Amino acid sequence: MLVKVSSKGLITLPKQIREEFGIDKGDYLAVSAEGGKIVFQRVKMEIDWENSDDVWKEYAAKKLAEE
Repeated sequence: MLVKVSSKGLITLPKQIREEFGIDKGDYLAVSAEGGKIVFQRVKMEIDWENSDDVWKEYAAKKLAEE
């Protein structure tokens, strides 16, 4: 399959590939270079809802410190 890189560096994964690997909207992919090839790996992101407030507080504090 051939895909084209947009002017913003974006690519569209063909539907067949997304379905084969169970890649859905909002999923994360790890990207690496191996042996002269670009490799994408699906990453399962699990949210720790029990501690999610702490994560957002840290993020907000970091953003405020940057301003």
